[in-house]
Amino acid sequence: MDKIPVLNWTRDEILTRMEAGAQFRLHMSAAEFVRSYREGRTEDPGQVADLLALAHLLPDDDPLFVAL
Repeated sequence: MDKIPVLNWTRDEILTRMEAGAQFRLHMSAAEFVRSYREGRTEDPGQVADLLALAHLLPDDDPLFVAL
């Protein structure tokens, strides 16, 4: 049986990917994106599912969320 690769990203790597994706696709910061999503202002969450998945890799008490 083939092994399934596992990604081990640090918090900084996750935030870097979120920040780049949010800036490029939504023209906002990762924090603004998370706030927008949590407030129900994300028009098509399916289009940013990868960014949401990255956000869910962070603990609930991460400074990105606490600042909201």
